[in-house]
Amino acid sequence: MSLKQESYQLHLGLQLLKIHLNPRHELVILADRIDWDTLEHKLKRFFQKRGRKAKRVRLMAGLLFLKHLHNLSDRQVVAMIHENIYYKYFCGLHWNLGEWDAAEIVNSSTLTKFRRRLGKEGMRIIEDVIKAQLFAEKRISKRTALVDTTAQEKHIVHPTNASLLARGIQHLVKTINKLKARGLNVNVRSHKFLVRKELLKINKLGRGRRDRVTQSLKNLTKYARSVRKSASKADNASLEQASEIDLAAINKLKEQLRYEAELFDKAIRQAFAWLNNEKIPSKDKILSFHEPHTTVIAKGKRRSRYEFGIKASLTSDRNQYIVGHQEYSYNIADVNSLDFALEDWENTFGDLPDELGADRGYHTKNLPERASKIKRLAIQAKGKNPHPNHDKPFFKRLQRNRNLLEPIIGHLKTDHRMNRCRYKGEVGDTMNVGLAVTAWNLRKWAREVRQEMKIAA
Repeated sequence: MSLKQESYQLHLGLQLLKIHLNPRHELVILADRIDWDTLEHKLKRFFQKRGRKAKRVRLMAGLLFLKHLHNLSDRQVVAMIHENIYYKYFCGLHWNLGEWDAAEIVNSSTLTKFRRRLGKEGMRIIEDVIKAQLFAEKRISKRTALVDTTAQEKHIVHPTNASLLARGIQHLVKTINKLKARGLNVNVRSHKFLVRKELLKINKLGRGRRDRVTQSLKNLTKYARSVRKSASKADNASLEQASEIDLAAINKLKEQLRYEAELFDKAIRQAFAWLNNEKIPSKDKILSFHEPHTTVIAKGKRRSRYEFGIKASLTSDRNQYIVGHQEYSYNIADVNSLDFALEDWENTFGDLPDELGADRGYHTKNLPERASKIKRLAIQAKGKNPHPNHDKPFFKRLQRNRNLLEPIIGHLKTDHRMNRCRYKGEVGDTMNVGLAVTAWNLRKWAREVRQEMKIAA
């Protein structure tokens, strides 16, 4: 992470606009503080010189920041930038260059393409630029690390065997019909109305009646096996006379069909296991067809016993800035995530922290190599016997600081869209956590600067 900070020169039009804005407004403070020049320079390599001119990096990155700062959807943040003068100033739109008069400044789909363009690497660059500025202003302390984990749910329906079989049948039938439209001699029965009938029986009449659920699920597995058999025939079918374009499209559809059939086989096995009262390990289960990496996580909550998504590890400093995060598409034990969190800390600051605070989930007799090098560890012991250092001042202080991570996680989920990931795939999980963390750091940064301005006045 580079700690060099370059000054950002405001355009004359923005300087004239600033006269009419509240200088203590959160977005005005952040617009003047964020190093937009460095951000644009480092993200330049994600764009090509050919083709239509892309939207400016400040505009697109600013929209992503605003979205997670104010918990908005893509459409809402695009609508707000047309009518909110503070949004325009934050994103650097020049009123004297005619940008405000444009019929459409940006489209919501442009945000999706920009996130896809950045990926994990681009998101890491954005976070590093913000952290470099915070470190240069001595707001982030590299002395103390506080770690904790949480679950980030995916935007999926509650997974049941019946719904998974119905969705799998729908996916396979759709792909087979695409192959048929390309000229392959394949036929498939969709069982559309029969599947709907069995789902209604389960959802309306199956409550408290296992016999009805069992019978309907048996019928669904029968329809599923019929569609799976048609998928195998479609995979082996070929077209005698086809152009190179058609052949490439057919091969691509067949590859997609094989992938969907592999997931569908898991759903069928899960249904048979439930019917035979057998248990399948959670790592071998499928919970969603469009998010197959989703796993089930049990965090011991009374309200929701199980959560379906990914596990996220968060690391903060003693000033409550989030300086690191990792995402896992499996239910990793807290203690096993500690070494990865410390590795990320070491890559960020070049050295391990002097002290570390964590809850009892991180306790182990065999500490990771990096953790054993830390001078002061405050990790609660498991069982009835307390930690040998539990009554020492540094241990109590670190545990108090660690407790502050709990409300931070609550704010990340309630205020900054980390309660549910609506982005696609594992890359989307990382981007959602990264943007939520960045939004938290930006809001805390603006709050501190506003307080300093009030004291100076």
